Amino acid sequence: MANDFITSFAADDHGTYAKRFHGDLIEAVARRKGRTVSAAMCRGGQGDTNRPLVADAQVFVALCSQVYYDDQGCGADWAVFEHRLHLVPRQFRPSNPPARVLVRWQPATPPSGVPLAPVLSGEITDSYACKGIYGIICQEGFRSKAYWDAVDEIAAAVCAGQEYSPPEVSVGELPALTLPFPRGAGDAQACHPSPAPQPGVPHPRKAADDPERPRVFISYAHEEDGDVHKGRVAVLAERLRQDGIDVFLDTSAHRKGPQHWARWMHKHYKEADFVLVIVSPAYKRRAEHEEEPGKGDGVAYEADLILGERLAVRRWYERILLGSFPEHGKAHVPFFLDGVTLYTIDRDLPELIDFIKSKSS
Repeated sequence: MANDFITSFAADDHGTYAKRFHGDLIEAVARRKGRTVSAAMCRGGQGDTNRPLVADAQVFVALCSQVYYDDQGCGADWAVFEHRLHLVPRQFRPSNPPARVLVRWQPATPPSGVPLAPVLSGEITDSYACKGIYGIICQEGFRSKAYWDAVDEIAAAVCAGQEYSPPEVSVGELPALTLPFPRGAGDAQACHPSPAPQPGVPHPRKAADDPERPRVFISYAHEEDGDVHKGRVAVLAERLRQDGIDVFLDTSAHRKGPQHWARWMHKHYKEADFVLVIVSPAYKRRAEHEEEPGKGDGVAYEADLILGERLAVRRWYERILLGSFPEHGKAHVPFFLDGVTLYTIDRDLPELIDFIKSKSS
C-alpha cells in the first residue's frame, strides 16, 4: 500500500528535529483526513533504499535547506518523483505540482531550475519565511504557535496534493535519471531523463562575462529588523544570479571596499536594463521623503532618479519593476509608482525572471 506521503530530508540535517516534525505532520494530516495516515521518512545518503518509497508515495514532502540541495541522495529521491510527475500528460501538468510539497526547513537558494519553497499565509509568514521550520524550532520551540501554524498549513498542502498524486512506477522500470542537484552531479550519477524544457523553468545560465546577460539594479530600504529584510533581498539577488541575471546590490559593493555611494547608485542605475524596487514600510517613507532627516538618504536619492524617469519616459514601467515580500504588498508602494504591476516574492518570481529575460533577449 502506497504511503500518503514521504518526508525527504538531508543526511546532514538534524535527524531528531526532522523526525519530530515528520511525526507532527502525520498527526496534522490525520486530523484533516479523519483517518490513520501512512507515511515514511527518506533520509539522504541511503543509496537505493528510498527508491521504492518514492516510486509510489502519493505526496513528496521535501525539507529544503542548503544541505538538502548538497545531498546527492536527496537529488536522487527528487529525480524519481520528478520522473513520475512527467508521466502526467503535459496539458494536465501544473508548473508547481501540488503533490510536491516544498517545506522551508532552512532559508536557502535552490539550484537553477529547482523551485523555491513557498512562503505560508497568515500570521506566521514573517517567521516561517525568514527562519524556516528549523529556525522556528531552535528559537521558539516545538510548542510555539508559529511552529504549529506552519505544520497545519503544510498538512493542508499535503492533503491537497493527494488529489494530484502522479502515477506510481515500478522501481525496475525506472530509466536512467539525471540528478537535478547537487551542482556538478552530472549524468554519471544516473537518476532523470532529459524531458523537453517545462514552462516556468529558467533558461540555462549564460557565462558570467556575457554582455547580453540582463542587468538589474535592486533599490530597497534597510528595515529596522536586525537585517532580516536585507538578508532576504540578498537571497533574492543570489537567486536572480543563479538564473543568469547580473545584479547590482549595495551589499555586494560593500565587500569591494569603500564607495562613493551617490556615484555608485547613479552609475549602476543608469547602466541597468531594469530597476527592481522592493517595496516595504521604510522604502515608502523614504521614497516619499517622509522619513526623519538624515535617515535612509540612499533610498530617497534612488527614488528621485526613478521619479525623474517616470516623468520623462513614456513606457518607464517596462524598466522600473516592483517586487514585494508577501507581508508588505500594495500598501507600501510609493504614491508615484501606484498602479504598476507588483510581483510578490516568491509566488511570482518565475514570472518576474521570465519577463526580465524575455525583454533582454
